Amino acid sequence: MRAVFLFAIIAICIKGLQAQDANFSQFYAASSYYNPAFAGAFDGKYRVRLVNRSQWVGEDVKSLRTFGILGDLKFSLKSLDLARDYFGLGIYFISDRARALDFTSNEAAVTVSYHKILDKKKVNYISGGLSLGIIQRGLNYDQFVFEDQFDGVDQYNGNTKEILPPNISAKPDLKLGVQWNTQMNAKYRLQTGLSTHYTLRPQLSYYKALDDVDYIGEKNSLAFVKLNFIANLTYSISSLRQLYPRLLYSYQGPHQLAVVGANYRHGFYSLKQTAVHAGAAIRVAKSKNLYTPVDLVLQSGFEMKNFILGLSYDFGLRNVISYGRPSHSFEISITLLGDYDDGGFICPEF
Repeated sequence: MRAVFLFAIIAICIKGLQAQDANFSQFYAASSYYNPAFAGAFDGKYRVRLVNRSQWVGEDVKSLRTFGILGDLKFSLKSLDLARDYFGLGIYFISDRARALDFTSNEAAVTVSYHKILDKKKVNYISGGLSLGIIQRGLNYDQFVFEDQFDGVDQYNGNTKEILPPNISAKPDLKLGVQWNTQMNAKYRLQTGLSTHYTLRPQLSYYKALDDVDYIGEKNSLAFVKLNFIANLTYSISSLRQLYPRLLYSYQGPHQLAVVGANYRHGFYSLKQTAVHAGAAIRVAKSKNLYTPVDLVLQSGFEMKNFILGLSYDFGLRNVISYGRPSHSFEISITLLGDYDDGGFICPEF
């Protein structure tokens, strides 16, 4: 009943919320958004996550806010004599809002995954998943300013003749993903996954549906298929200390993005199963055959039993290089796991 109640809260939020692709520094806290095969891949029966990112804080013209709410459930197959295989079912809502033109992008989807055990020792899993969703994008024309036309003599007093299309569009989207999770030995565990976004190559042009004989510009703008690769390595220094090197690599048309970093976790079993986290990462982007360091990411977190709080701060390296001063972005994530499998520490999200 608790899981049903939490999913009902998510459904209500999705119905009431309204705001380009989300880009989280704590991508591991939104793993099922990046790869549908990650839905259900956790220790427990259900999981609810909230992620909020405020990007370019202090830059009023450029500021961007990204919000995500995600939830997933696990269903074992014991009744089908497949004791170690299980399904994952999830939903998510991601919202982006850029203040410059009041540009909003909303994405809501349902995710299904299947996790197949590969050996009797339960140390190797292979998973496949898909998500079906809707992408909605909108512009607020009240934020646009056009110059009046020149009258040919000495004044700009003619009416603006811009041809503006409908400012809201919604397109279906399909994501596909695979994942491999293996316990290599007593100290190392590896999780990797590859997924496709914009698999159906949705039409993103606002002008496609414009019915105006005076418009002679381009009406097509098909989205490039995006590939996401994620690798998470767990190195157990001891039962209470772990190191987590992580990688996110995204490839879409002429653009590439990579986030590389590591987090350290120190647990305190005697203090009600609490743990603290600290780490750092760097974000690098490629556009027009040029690789540029974008952000230095500093991360911290606190964990108590099945509750995890994550914080991150992005120091804008690209802005330092280009403008002599950094940009600032802040992110917070909250994760709640229910009915986790063992009586000790959960498998952390960091």
